[in-house]
Amino acid sequence: MITVKLWQHLRNLPLLLSLTLVCSALPVHSSELTPDNFKESISTGVWFIEHFSPYCGHCRAFASTWEELVEKNADSNEDATGVRLAQINCAVHGDLCNSNGVKGYPQMNIYKDGEFVETFKGARELPRLTEFLKRHAPAAPPPFVKDADEEIIQETPDTNANPTGNVMVLNDSNFDSTLSEGPAFVKFYAPWCGHCKKLAPTWKNLAKSMQYKLNIAEVDCEAHKALCKSQQIPGFPSLLYFSQGSKTEYSGSRKLDQLRDFAEKASESGVKQITADELEKHVSEESLIYVLLYPSSDSKLLTTLKPLFAPLLGSPTVYAIPDAPSTLTSKISLPSTSWAIAAFRDHDFTAPAATFTSQTVSGQLQAQASTLNEIKSWLTLHRLPTTSELTQDTFQSIMNAPARPYVVLAAYTQDNKGKIQERMEQLGQQWRTRTGGNGLLKKGREERPVVFAWMDSERWKDWMSSMYGIKSSGAAASLDVDDVDVVIADHQALVYYNVDTSGSPIRLGSSSVFSALDSIAHHQIAARNSENMIERTARYLSSRLQAIEEYVINHPMHIVSLALVALILVVIAVKRALADDAPDGNGQSYGKNVKGKGGRLD
Repeated sequence: MITVKLWQHLRNLPLLLSLTLVCSALPVHSSELTPDNFKESISTGVWFIEHFSPYCGHCRAFASTWEELVEKNADSNEDATGVRLAQINCAVHGDLCNSNGVKGYPQMNIYKDGEFVETFKGARELPRLTEFLKRHAPAAPPPFVKDADEEIIQETPDTNANPTGNVMVLNDSNFDSTLSEGPAFVKFYAPWCGHCKKLAPTWKNLAKSMQYKLNIAEVDCEAHKALCKSQQIPGFPSLLYFSQGSKTEYSGSRKLDQLRDFAEKASESGVKQITADELEKHVSEESLIYVLLYPSSDSKLLTTLKPLFAPLLGSPTVYAIPDAPSTLTSKISLPSTSWAIAAFRDHDFTAPAATFTSQTVSGQLQAQASTLNEIKSWLTLHRLPTTSELTQDTFQSIMNAPARPYVVLAAYTQDNKGKIQERMEQLGQQWRTRTGGNGLLKKGREERPVVFAWMDSERWKDWMSSMYGIKSSGAAASLDVDDVDVVIADHQALVYYNVDTSGSPIRLGSSSVFSALDSIAHHQIAARNSENMIERTARYLSSRLQAIEEYVINHPMHIVSLALVALILVVIAVKRALADDAPDGNGQSYGKNVKGKGGRLD
């Protein structure tokens, strides 16, 4: 009897434990949402929802942090962000958690006006969570001021761009007119494109975050093929930033944070006027800046040059100093009657890395297309940093830069990253000194920048091995940076160099690296291909097919004429063949090339 009762109690133990866990994990000071009230609750405002399970150890460990976050974000607290916090018990409401895309516990999603924005990723620590909520906090309402009659009026935003916070739909009829009104960040997509579908909700959230700041738009290239063809869209999705008649393709990360950072920086870009005394401070704070020095007497020069700076999108920043004092103009060797654009790099204020000087006044400059193109080329050539870590965010802007740089590349491990970065920065400074400050490699008549870069050998080991033959084991074999493998990549040509003049592997020292760079300049060492023969053949055939396709699209009448000529030739050939093989009255055939009496087959 005792045994039976004991068994009944033991059998109920899992249920009792489950109830205990559920009770211990119930929301503290925050709302608990269910399938009945979830959609209605989050339909307005910004909500931060924790999806948890009472059986999850991580959830129980996180409970105290969540309670602190809720208390800190209470409406009565001066640090409140305006974001509403709530929880969903996934052990009870599994279907709701599945529909919210929950992959593990605890998972915290941010929603705005009923729509998913993003999932919190990172350490579940109070400072990180607080910063995350501040970033997504609802914008404060525009301030109110009183006019002379004490009537309360609302201030209007600084710009009319994107007043609704929605993605604008562009087509043939409104594309040009929209771009003429101001800058716009435009997505060109196709409905069948998987990457486009994945980007769609992020693009929608970007439009919300850029309300009153920048127009976010999209073009359906299936519905408007001619428009996309006129913009030379290479693939889908293509993200282009349009400003002052110029367009720049965005090639960075397609995550919301990176897109927003780019959009904000681009929309705020422009020429910023400062005094000569402020210049040194900006040089010390920014790794690369452009400075326009000009006489204020030529008032239209700044207006003429601004469209040339627009494609930079604020990277680097362009500062303007009118009527600069002699202490600054002598640093650049600028005559008093001239204007100049100077590039200051690597926080070095002793002398600019490069200078473009001209005596052409604004009135003449507008009519000189060659000079304007020369300025554009100069801005592009000197736009890259001397040193940089190659990451997912910086890779495209460096390796595929229009200036086609040579990239001195080394792999690092977490153990030797600091040493390799320090060595790369030393090499960059030495290379700039060696090249008179500009850091360019002259190869015949061509000048190209050199960038000293480093990459994570563990994260990118497969790519580095297949592209450049760099093995992660080589980077980890020794903490001595002199033993680290180095290549010089010409990425856009899909070639690289891994030996110096003597034929020895390039090492991370000035003599080896500079010897290899000099050999490249004088065509003394052969490049190695990043692709194998099959890949190169496939790329060549693809480029030829693309060239044929472009020719067909751009010269349709030529193709029609060639097709007609080919058709006529085929008809003539067929008629001749039929005539040659026609039988006579006796059932015999005649042929021109048959030997015999009169060519007959008798």
